[in-house]
Amino acid sequence: MRLSAYDHAPGEHCGSTSLRNLSNFYGWGHDEPTCFGLASGLGFTFFATEDPPERTFFGRPLWLEAAFFENLGIPHTHTEGADWAETWAAMKAALDGGDPVMVFTDIYHLDYYDTDTHFAPHSLLLVGYDETVPGREVTNADPDAGRGIVYCADSEFEDVQRLPLSSLAAAMSSKAAIPLSNRYLFVEGDPTVDRDAAAHDAIRETATYMLDPEDATRSVPEWGAHGVPGIRALAQDIADWTALADPHWTVRFAYQNIERRGTGGACFRTLYTGFLDEVGAEVGLVGFADEMYDIEGVWHRVADLLSEASETPEVFDLPGYLSKSSNLLSSLADREERFYRETLSTLQRP
Repeated sequence: MRLSAYDHAPGEHCGSTSLRNLSNFYGWGHDEPTCFGLASGLGFTFFATEDPPERTFFGRPLWLEAAFFENLGIPHTHTEGADWAETWAAMKAALDGGDPVMVFTDIYHLDYYDTDTHFAPHSLLLVGYDETVPGREVTNADPDAGRGIVYCADSEFEDVQRLPLSSLAAAMSSKAAIPLSNRYLFVEGDPTVDRDAAAHDAIRETATYMLDPEDATRSVPEWGAHGVPGIRALAQDIADWTALADPHWTVRFAYQNIERRGTGGACFRTLYTGFLDEVGAEVGLVGFADEMYDIEGVWHRVADLLSEASETPEVFDLPGYLSKSSNLLSSLADREERFYRETLSTLQRP
């Protein structure tokens, strides 16, 4: 079966695209930047890894998808940790009931990506399945994954993709990047909170988290450096990347985490500019979209430096680029800190 009412469209970021497509499916009327902002979607996390690239970061919090439903008061089921048989039974029941299912995956196991890179959590929507079609055996899939295929609505693709059910089982339980444990989410009702009220709370949540992650209203991972302190940690660390095993790949991966890999550009700041442009006046933040647009521009400059650095032939060519990048990142941390402080101050005014 396949949900005939679902109309797929690609987008900038996996989470906010899936939310936008759910918004279209259920008639809530939010575009992708608005979904991103309503999900308290802006963030920053910098951390080290054991294998190359050894240093990485991303510009969104892990709570993005769930926060959208909570901020808008949308009844939903959001769970993880069950075994595959229980997980698939619950997801199949939701699909049979006419509801798309959001799942969280490692793209390494999504056959249609054809990649040898682990990257998680990547969210997408299941919009159908067919258990009569033989699936392909995957050696690290759950042995109880069963036969059949699922239909995946993925932000990176124009059309809905077919995926063996065994591959989905492997993708939802991968431990190679950020550990996954059969996490999924589906909608059970319509919003109960007004959009502008939800936007006000979401913006306050983002600003609070970025200034002091320990004050965040949602759980922040114990690993890594988060928020503005995370940007400062990156700025301090990046100058030493020449000592890493493969500094050119580390630098290239950093560029991609700003401009590519589903960020929407500028380490997700482009999406947030669009959100503030849409709701800023309604929540009393007139002109704040312009300031975020300028911040976005500095992130583009950092990305340009890192892209150029990654294409230099020798390691000894890197220090100049990394030093300039460090200086720009330090200025970004200062500027973003001022932005979030002014945001909270303005929201608190009567």
